[in-house]
Amino acid sequence: MTSQKAKILLVDDHTLILQGIKHVVSQMPEIEKVYTASSGAEAMLLIDMQPFDIYLLDVELPDTNGFELIDKILQKHPEARILVNTMHEEIWILKRLTKASISGAILKSADINELTLAIQTILKGGQYLCKRFKTILNRMQTEEQIKEQLTLREMEVLQAIAKGFNTREIADLLHVSNNTIETHRKSLMSKLEARNAVDLVLKAINLGIIPLDSK
Repeated sequence: MTSQKAKILLVDDHTLILQGIKHVVSQMPEIEKVYTASSGAEAMLLIDMQPFDIYLLDVELPDTNGFELIDKILQKHPEARILVNTMHEEIWILKRLTKASISGAILKSADINELTLAIQTILKGGQYLCKRFKTILNRMQTEEQIKEQLTLREMEVLQAIAKGFNTREIADLLHVSNNTIETHRKSLMSKLEARNAVDLVLKAINLGIIPLDSK
């Protein structure tokens, strides 16, 4: 970015949050002017009038889905730099954020320093993801990598172990020998780096490989 100061659009339907962020952002030396909108409709009216150097928005708005607003902004301004500010940290939210062409995401619980750092980083052409989201992303990647390593039969054995079945019961269930089940069990222990069956199940649940109610 050049030395020219930036214009920023803040979009959030909570007045206190909107005014609080405006107060912080307006004091940043990089920012020339702060515009605010409390709905998707208000945001689009402003966006139709002019482009902004950065868009800071919530994904939960009263009149539109925040992801739809992101799409509309990018349709009108493909190079738009968008920073999502959300209270949600569910995996499905993060998955949608990673698929959206945004420049960054932070939690509403972020402090002033993180908010300003995120804006400064994005204005310089970088990307910013808060530490919590990075942790969740790393966990998701680990989960996918392990899932890809497990065979269909290993998944079946893992689910049976989680239900409390012993080797003989699993062998009868899958119509194979006890030795075959023991081979799969050892493979599972190795791939998930588990010490015993309990540790194996707990790691599988924590990684999202099997649901909590499989126990």
